Amino acid sequence: MYEYYNPLRESFKFAKKIDSIAFKMLIFSALLTTFNFIIIKYLDSLKELSEILSNTNTVTIVLFALLKFAVGYIIFHSSFAKRSDFVDNSFGTNYSSNKSNKYYNNDTIENGILRMGTNSFESCYFTYNLAIKELKNKWIINLIVSVIMLSLAVQGYNTVLTMLLQLTLPIYIISDAVNHTIFCLRIKNILNSFCRLYNDLKEEEITQKKEPEIILTVLNYETTLSTFNLLINESLYTKHNPQLSEQWEKLKEQYKLK
Repeated sequence: MYEYYNPLRESFKFAKKIDSIAFKMLIFSALLTTFNFIIIKYLDSLKELSEILSNTNTVTIVLFALLKFAVGYIIFHSSFAKRSDFVDNSFGTNYSSNKSNKYYNNDTIENGILRMGTNSFESCYFTYNLAIKELKNKWIINLIVSVIMLSLAVQGYNTVLTMLLQLTLPIYIISDAVNHTIFCLRIKNILNSFCRLYNDLKEEEITQKKEPEIILTVLNYETTLSTFNLLINESLYTKHNPQLSEQWEKLKEQYKLK
C-alpha cells in the first residue's frame, strides 16, 4: 500500500457531518427564538403559534444535545484505534488490524521513542495551526447566536422547562468557544515544549537522557486531545493541509529529523 490511507478518516468525517447537523439545529433554534419574540411582542393574535414555536425550540435543543453527545462518543471510540495506530507507526508493532499509511511523514526516523515523539510533534503542529485558524470564527458565530438567544428568549418563556433549556443552550455555546480557546493555549504550550525538546535533541549524545521528557510531552498532548474532543472543520483541513505539510517538512530539516 503506497497511497495515503487513514483508517479513521471516515469515522471522523461522520462525526463532522453529525456536528454540522447539530450546528444547523443551533441556527434553527436561534431563528425560532427570534420568530417567537416577534410574535409575542407584535402579533398577539398568534399566541398559539408562539407556544408551538417554543415547544419546537425545546425539542430542537434536546436533539442538539443528543447529536453533540453522539459526536463525543464517536471521537472517544475512535481514539482507541487512533492510539493503537500511533504506537504501531512509532514502534513497528501490530496492535492495529487496520494500519494507516503516510498519515505520519516520519518514515526516515528509526522506530522507537524518538519517532513516537516526532509523530506526536507533527500531529500537535497540525492540530494547533488548524485549531487557531478556527478560533476567530467560532467566537464570532457563538457570540452572535448566544446574544440573540439570551436577549430574545427571555420574552418567550411559557414553562420552567422551556426556560431552563433555552438558557442552557447559550451557556453551552459560550463555554464551547471558551474551551476551544483553552485548547489552543494548551496545545500551543505543548508545541513549544516539542520545539524546545527537539532543539536539544539535535545533539545526538543527549537523546537517551531526553526520552522521559519525550514520553511526558506525548502524554500531555494525548491527554489534551482526549479531554477536549475537538473536531477540525473538514473544509479548513482540506484547504490548509498541503501548506502545513510543506511547513512540517521544513521543520524536520530545521530539527534534523531525517
